[in-house]
Amino acid sequence: MHRFALLGLLAGLSLLPLHATNFLLNGDFMDGVGHWYGDARIPQDFARDNSQQAAAPFYSKGVIIPLKDMNWSKLSQDFQGDIEGGIITITYKLSPNFALSDNPDNYKNVPHQIDYNAWKPFKIKPGKWMLFISDFGSARGTYYPIKPKAGSAPQTIRCKIKNLTPHEDKTLTMAFPPGVGNVVILQVSVEGKGSGSTADDPDAIPQL
Repeated sequence: MHRFALLGLLAGLSLLPLHATNFLLNGDFMDGVGHWYGDARIPQDFARDNSQQAAAPFYSKGVIIPLKDMNWSKLSQDFQGDIEGGIITITYKLSPNFALSDNPDNYKNVPHQIDYNAWKPFKIKPGKWMLFISDFGSARGTYYPIKPKAGSAPQTIRCKIKNLTPHEDKTLTMAFPPGVGNVVILQVSVEGKGSGSTADDPDAIPQL
């Protein structure tokens, strides 16, 4: 009787969903900008300079990336791990006054715009932001131009990644062209399991 009960318990456990490993640290920003670097600000710091906006619950979670008038803004994390491919998932939302530049010059030679001058130049279409994966084991990068949806509701994008070099240094970068308003990043993950993509088809580029 106990044996059948144990077998039933094991069968039940086998039906539980398996959670993929997030190779990023602090992907939910519960520790502020720990393990991240770039232009993001935690809600407390943002509130000191933006008292009227920061009072709204809209800015209470995640990290805030204020867009700049003339330059790109970005947020990055370096990571490693036994991963050759998988899914990047990003959940974010946009302030009501969010708008990206419509000047095509701001979207030319994107690596130079974000101070990644070791990568060959490329451009993306106006009105899009960019996710970039640098894989230093293969000296190749992959970029995903992403068209944000209108409105301030949270939106999630999923990008399929492949051909990464296991255990070598990699960098994930979210980069935003000049504009007005703020981007609130709520959660970011790089997982070695899963399928499907909601972003534009990626392009791979070599280093110079």
